[in-house]
Amino acid sequence: MCEKFASRDVVAKAYNEHQIKLEGSQRNLVMLFSDIKSFTYRTETLGNDIIDLLNVHYDKVIKKVHENSGVIGSIIGDAILAIYGTQQSENKSLDALTAAWEITRVTAELRSKMIARRAEIEQSRTLTEAEERIYKAVLIDIGVGIDGGTVFYGNIGSDEHMTNTVIGDNVNSASRLEGLTRIYKLPVIVSGYVKNEVEQAGITKYKFYEIDTVQVKGKTEGKKIYFPLDTELDANPENIEEKFAIYENALKAYYTGDWETARTEFKKCKIEAAQVFLERIGTGEAPKNWSGIWTMQTK
Repeated sequence: MCEKFASRDVVAKAYNEHQIKLEGSQRNLVMLFSDIKSFTYRTETLGNDIIDLLNVHYDKVIKKVHENSGVIGSIIGDAILAIYGTQQSENKSLDALTAAWEITRVTAELRSKMIARRAEIEQSRTLTEAEERIYKAVLIDIGVGIDGGTVFYGNIGSDEHMTNTVIGDNVNSASRLEGLTRIYKLPVIVSGYVKNEVEQAGITKYKFYEIDTVQVKGKTEGKKIYFPLDTELDANPENIEEKFAIYENALKAYYTGDWETARTEFKKCKIEAAQVFLERIGTGEAPKNWSGIWTMQTK
């Protein structure tokens, strides 16, 4: 019962030590951040019923987090933070990545059920305007960002109230990576930390494609971001790897300042993320002292 109100690792520690203490330490962990897209519209449309929808969604999401050795760090409205590496695991980045795709799948399954329900209704009548708005509101879609590194993990608060938390730049980075899924129109975006830990373990199920190099607000260095293609997904288009090969060529030209070649290649690859670059470079040339790094204007 206690696991419903505290993360599993905290409950296990409290059970073994027969007490809960205010304590924490620096840990090397992986953070997964998931957020529901267009949540404001859904809330305005559904009102109090948004709670029921969130409960259905999070019931499936939290199960996938736990099934892949993760713990829930926090749930804030439409966003969830999951932490990997606090429990015994062979590869915390792989666990987080597996959970990310499973979360994406169960969310897609929920959308499919809503689409099927609409088709069933429309066999006898058309949806009213109000029903159409509700239908669009329940078609939940999410983005997932994953990053890892050294963070503070533990209990903070007072004798009257305490909470389990994780604090550090990599936590904020996971949130920002999730935000970038909206820009690049990709379901999952991860950092080089995640890519390296999965590849070093010899895992071949996921193929990592570099998407861009970004510099977040308040930082001075660029950071490469990646799309982790699940090569075993049935939904993968047959020529997805061919498209990403063209995308990679375009990205190389973009980095070196050869924007004419980049424009041509980005137009050919037919991946939504390419549109970001076509809009970014327009019809112009690379500026002097071009570094190839895109600076984010928002946190």
